[in-house]
Amino acid sequence: MEQDRGQTRGYRFSAHAELTVESSGAHVTARLCELSREHCCLHVPNPSPVGTAVLVKIYAWPHFFQIHGTICQCDPDFVAVAFSEIEPRYVSVLNDCLLEIEQKESNG
Repeated sequence: MEQDRGQTRGYRFSAHAELTVESSGAHVTARLCELSREHCCLHVPNPSPVGTAVLVKIYAWPHFFQIHGTICQCDPDFVAVAFSEIEPRYVSVLNDCLLEIEQKESNG
């Protein structure tokens, strides 16, 4: 699934996540499989359609952060979420998480 999602590289990353539809509050457990500074990709059952505003909560021990975004691509069990807003308190957590991924990739 290599469609253009901007210039930011996405890293393979596995973590527990929760996807909440902002308009209804409905949420579903998901599995994060890719992460970047601008988007993430998740495996989810019965994904919401493209254009749906969501809140993504990511639990990657010892990291936790949440990001508002919009579903920009979906398949039967997969969504890509383009980030639209991250609270200032979570910016450094996202950056720390991505730095760890970059370091693991360069060492391994």
